[in-house]
Amino acid sequence: MPSEIFVLKSLLIQNTIMAIGLGVILVLLFLGIKKKNIKQIIVSFVWAGLGLWFFNSSMWGFSTVTIARQGIKLQYGFLSFKNTVIPVNTPWEIKTENAGFPKYRKLYVLKFGDHKSMRLSAIEYPRLKQITEILKNTAIRQ
Repeated sequence: MPSEIFVLKSLLIQNTIMAIGLGVILVLLFLGIKKKNIKQIIVSFVWAGLGLWFFNSSMWGFSTVTIARQGIKLQYGFLSFKNTVIPVNTPWEIKTENAGFPKYRKLYVLKFGDHKSMRLSAIEYPRLKQITEILKNTAIRQ
């Protein structure tokens, strides 16, 4: 079985958001070092810690799924320590969440054990169904 890659949300956009955040923090750190301003250096490290915490928190889901015989590879982005490969037989489900205020709309999340995807709109729901069909077929073959 060849590996199949599914993009739920653009990993390029997630990596760009991470890179811009990291770039701003590094510029502030560089300016603090250049001015020899200890406060600014400390604040830069605090912001770096907050950025890493956010990109590794449960609020930030995976955006790319690669299904292969070796396992399911989940990618969160280059600043995330949560990128992982899980077994193909890991239990999965599609959950529905409500979002938006005051107008509520349905959003969908693909969940593999403790790993949750980015929230997806109804337009992206067919892609989730396609992933689940491949997962069913992969589980039958093993």
